[in-house]
Amino acid sequence: MPRKLLLYGSSLLLSLVAESLARSPGLLVVRAAAWAEASRLLAEHTPDALIFDLVTSKESHILPLLLKNPKLLLIGLDSEQNQAVVLQGQETHSLTLKQLEQIVLREASFRGE
Repeated sequence: MPRKLLLYGSSLLLSLVAESLARSPGLLVVRAAAWAEASRLLAEHTPDALIFDLVTSKESHILPLLLKNPKLLLIGLDSEQNQAVVLQGQETHSLTLKQLEQIVLREASFRGE
């Protein structure tokens, strides 16, 4: 089963990324230029990841998605800084300081720090 990606935005960067990723047999790429369309596609397709342009997107739309969809991977692309920001929600109902410490240590070791 292919991984589903939703690309939100209409920048040239996202057009190039969509065209390239659509060639991968393991990915199903869906595009949305406007937020209303992206919201509808999020509900219909339940994508594995949402890729958006950090420069042109509104964070007020993007960040609340982590609360609604903690398993959704958010990938923001910034062509001006030549970087990507990856966000993923992790839900916990009660977090102790020890659990917070473990999360920080685990994530730091994942990055090789």
